[in-house]
Amino acid sequence: MRESGSTTLKMNLFFFTLILLVNVFTTNAEKSSNISFKKSVLSPPEVCAECGCVRGVFESGRKKPYDAFYGIPYAEPPLGKLRLENPVPHSGWSGYWDASYPRDDCIQSNVSLPGQTTSGSEDCLYLNVYRPSTWNWKKKLPVVVYIHGGSFLSFSSKPELFGPEYIMDNGEVILVTLNYRLGILGFLCSGDEAVKGNFGLKDQQMALQWVATNIEYFGGDSSSVTLAGQSSGASCAHLHMMNSKSQALFHRVILMSGTALAPFMYPIDNAAQFRTIANFTGLKDFDTAATYNLAYQMKKVDAATFVETVELLYTFFATPPAPIRPCIEGDWEGAFMTEDPRKVWAEGRYVQKPILVGTVKNDGASLSLITLNEDLLDQFNRNIYDYLPIQMEFKPRYMSDVLKYYFGTRTTIDASNQEAYFKMLGDRMFRYPMITLVDQYVEHADVEKNPIFIYEFDYESSYNFVNLVTGIEEYFGPGHSDDLLYFFTMALLFEPFEVDSPESRMSDIWVRTMVNFAVRGEIKVWRTFRPCTTQTSFPSCDRQVFKRYTKLDPNQVLVEISNEIDSGMVKLWSRIDN
Repeated sequence: MRESGSTTLKMNLFFFTLILLVNVFTTNAEKSSNISFKKSVLSPPEVCAECGCVRGVFESGRKKPYDAFYGIPYAEPPLGKLRLENPVPHSGWSGYWDASYPRDDCIQSNVSLPGQTTSGSEDCLYLNVYRPSTWNWKKKLPVVVYIHGGSFLSFSSKPELFGPEYIMDNGEVILVTLNYRLGILGFLCSGDEAVKGNFGLKDQQMALQWVATNIEYFGGDSSSVTLAGQSSGASCAHLHMMNSKSQALFHRVILMSGTALAPFMYPIDNAAQFRTIANFTGLKDFDTAATYNLAYQMKKVDAATFVETVELLYTFFATPPAPIRPCIEGDWEGAFMTEDPRKVWAEGRYVQKPILVGTVKNDGASLSLITLNEDLLDQFNRNIYDYLPIQMEFKPRYMSDVLKYYFGTRTTIDASNQEAYFKMLGDRMFRYPMITLVDQYVEHADVEKNPIFIYEFDYESSYNFVNLVTGIEEYFGPGHSDDLLYFFTMALLFEPFEVDSPESRMSDIWVRTMVNFAVRGEIKVWRTFRPCTTQTSFPSCDRQVFKRYTKLDPNQVLVEISNEIDSGMVKLWSRIDN
């Protein structure tokens, strides 16, 4: 039997399991800038900002038209001497920048998508700006800046993957999506100043600075910026909350299935990994040469070699989940992160902001595809005492505790305990870190001024990533990244929802939920829940409700309230991590 969590939450907290009564909500197109710029539905939209002048493209949209400015450079191309260095602001251009088409992805090999090979370019530090084409131009629009996920290795801001149509149909915000360096080129650290590291995070920070400086010229409100991210992108957004420079550049945070407290963010031995990669890329004297000498050699290695080298860092299939990750830097100029974020967060050393954080019900299903391959599963089971601690990132001495809690007397994975394995992954990587984030936040935050809202996404549909990636017909429920399908169009992977379909209505509600938070810092639909007091404990507060998105029938979705927290799970992982 599940109990509610055992910790005391001093918060203005909403746990919401949205199941959604389907309505067609009308969107109130809200309003932007009094700054002058040229605009016409008959000619390309043009904006002159601090960065320079740009000429975008008018898009007819799904329900409403919008202006798109694709591929605006925010940093100098990180090529040659700038490879494995902190980003440099773009020097600008003369005339109008052609923002009518997207630029290259950052170089990568996206193993999570079928048939993908190494693609993209090192010249990739560009962002996209989307704004509604019609609204009251006397007011500026709030801004959402989105950081994509992909285990720090893959994906991009391309509109075929993260299209703005659903958000533009809502009409209340400007959306900014961005590329940042990935994999070894984005997150390699030498442990000293030779390769300082966290370049992908510093790219994101520079993009946020670009938004602060330029977005008002596009009709955006630089004093109302919400930073959103999913999976590793959410972990990055969480880290920006703890960075002194970044935290001044945004005002609210949306964390979708990811935090900086997740095991795939735990620090690793970066100095050792640096020399391992030097070895894998064939560098001379990889084990004895000075790090500066190796860094010099790395600037000349073919970029695709770095992408392909990542595969050698896995112990087993996708294990560990993030072999390259943010690192703790020294206290040098331009350092992004100089302490373990778990310590910084637990001690409340950050600027408080309203937070919307949540998970997908079966986040773990999308991360455990070995169960769908007989050979991989057999190999994993034969080495489970070696592989599971690496996959879950815990000390091997806790293996018996973990197996007993999730599998009972079993010590291998098969069809009988497959769902328990999915739950194990989801708990470890997403659910437990989220609960820890919330619990520690409310110890320090003024939650009346900076509330925190929690959700669980549980909307079932034939649109899902597990079936896309594996090609199988068996359905495991809403999995990791499935909530993105209702926030963005992903035309490269899925057909957009037909207007007035249940999925389209779900998207309307999901976007409205996110936009309400981005615009107003609240979940307006659920303001009727009674606030928790500073004395209220986790089990008894009726405001702590999961909002679960679940289909009842082809035409209906339900908003369901629950205050269940698996306290046994919390105690298990808390004991393992502390």
